[in-house]
Amino acid sequence: MQLEANKRNIEESQMHIVGHKIFVRMKDVPMYLSKKTKDSIRNRYSHSIEVGLSTKYIIDDISRKLGDDVDLDFYGVANIVGLVHDIGHTAFSHDGEMILDGMLREASSSLPKEIRFNANLNNFRRIEKYGLFDLLPEEIKEYATASLIKRKKELKQYPEYLHLKDCLRSSIAVEEKYLLSKGIKIDNKTGKTILCQAMDMADENRYRVTDIIDVLNIYSKEKLSEILTRGIKSGVGVKDIRKFTTLPIPKRLIRSSKRIDKLTIKELLVMLLEQESSAKTEFQNIMNHISMAFNRNFELSQDGRLIPQDDDVEKLRSDFANIAAKYIWGSKKVNNIKKPFRHYFATVADYFINHHYDTSFVDSMTYRKALEKLRVGSLDYDDKRYQELMLMRNYLGGLTNPKIIELYKKIHIEEAEEKFSCKISKREKLIYKTPIGEFEKRLQKYIDRVGKSYEEESSPVIIS
Repeated sequence: MQLEANKRNIEESQMHIVGHKIFVRMKDVPMYLSKKTKDSIRNRYSHSIEVGLSTKYIIDDISRKLGDDVDLDFYGVANIVGLVHDIGHTAFSHDGEMILDGMLREASSSLPKEIRFNANLNNFRRIEKYGLFDLLPEEIKEYATASLIKRKKELKQYPEYLHLKDCLRSSIAVEEKYLLSKGIKIDNKTGKTILCQAMDMADENRYRVTDIIDVLNIYSKEKLSEILTRGIKSGVGVKDIRKFTTLPIPKRLIRSSKRIDKLTIKELLVMLLEQESSAKTEFQNIMNHISMAFNRNFELSQDGRLIPQDDDVEKLRSDFANIAAKYIWGSKKVNNIKKPFRHYFATVADYFINHHYDTSFVDSMTYRKALEKLRVGSLDYDDKRYQELMLMRNYLGGLTNPKIIELYKKIHIEEAEEKFSCKISKREKLIYKTPIGEFEKRLQKYIDRVGKSYEEESSPVIIS
């Protein structure tokens, strides 16, 4: 009866999470930026759904390998842990995280306590604030929370969550006790739950394939084919991958079934990209099946670690990671695409962290009231500054890409109006209707007109 009640709570928790505004907001945090097309570009929302599914696939596959009566997802929260693993990401994902963390560290360097921003640790704050785990029974809630701790040494960056070390220790013991009840003895030396490792691998596996899929938004099929030819060192074949997954190859691509199994994965991917029609779709489908092969290529060691079962398949996974690091994220082309977006985030973060800002720009009433109350309070400078930075860490840590761009526009319009003591009447159109690429050109035109009026010492006018 208790198991049935827990199952109902878990199902309701899943629906509570995927329908919650804080989860849906991740649609506005794209993982890949492209100036050419939005075709198949993933965001933190779609990625989190993929990781939720893949976490469950990995944990179930490892369970089957351990025995017919083993279920490492004994609490039923594998999917939930995968779903919320990125809930703490801010705008522009890792770029935004690094910028915000760097600015907070510098701004708090003269204070008694350092302030950091860490997207993984921000998960806990968001789960707690929005009650994402509140429907779970306490012991299951504790286990799910512990399974989000990727690196326990980082907990010191958020002192309020240091108590989770005890939660992690007890959750690892719960897994060991469960396995022992099935006649399997392990001594987990990883510092992470098995479920956390499964989530981490699921996250990596989706990156391995989706980075390469989405690069077709900025590279041609020919360019990607060249990169794969150069970057894939593994000789793993179609028949090797088919030990783990179906790998449905288009019939019109290969005539002889005997020929199919003689292909290497490198050869197959290049052939897919050489097609005149449906190349991107069929390439993506095959890559997703390869991701499933990666998911099924783990087993549990006696020291509680997930280790690869087939070294050749693991080599292909490693090749994909190296390709992404060198030819995608490490490329000049991608960095040039991302450069202006880093600038937008840095401008907004600097405004709120290092300047006396207009609180009306803070669209959250909760944060705005807290900031206004703090400003009129009687705390000494260090305490007031510390609390203000903490509020801004949490506010900026919850923004989306469109919100950062909106704030960027507001900041620049405010600067122009203050400099020339004027009012731009079409500010709403500039902020909400004008694409960011055109915004700066149009604003500059207004500034030039006002500047000319200013030089002629005429009275400042409302610019329309």
